[in-house]
Amino acid sequence: MAEKDRANAPADTAAADQSPRTPGKAQFVTPPNYLKMKVGSGGIDKEAIKEAEIAVQVLGHKMYAQWADTDLDRMRETFDRLKKTSLDDPSGIRTMLRICWDMKGLGGTFGYPLVTTITHYLSNYLEHCLEHAEARVVPTIVTAHIDALNVVLTQKISGDGGVIGRELVAGLEKVVLKTGARIGGRG
Repeated sequence: MAEKDRANAPADTAAADQSPRTPGKAQFVTPPNYLKMKVGSGGIDKEAIKEAEIAVQVLGHKMYAQWADTDLDRMRETFDRLKKTSLDDPSGIRTMLRICWDMKGLGGTFGYPLVTTITHYLSNYLEHCLEHAEARVVPTIVTAHIDALNVVLTQKISGDGGVIGRELVAGLEKVVLKTGARIGGRG
């Protein structure tokens, strides 16, 4: 350590540099906490953090509904293009998957676990169709998922949706499982 650096280093570090070293014994050196030196010892205002989290949740919930509506429109448009060209076009299926993953990732965060579940099932089904040459995209299966997402978003069904939500999910699950796709993981 240079002389100039030793003069500016905290006392315990300078002392550690000058202590005699005994062979075979470990020496513990506590590095200076430069962040604490810069910030000070004021701590974190937990109340401010709680208020910020609430604000993010409220704003996020409102914004998610708009984002999800936009994503659902993109999903419908992509699916309509696939139906007009080729339902088994890998590029189109991958576009559908990206939209599913976007919706799936944010659904649970902002209070729409049904969106997460529905898009999980749809993405597993589409992945199965991509990975298995004999599997074909069946329009009624994709449409059922899109319609279910539409109901959840237009009715603003948050949480698990109660009895109706559970029945909806169970029905979609059965349809996807009949295709050979798996629900828990990649198909």
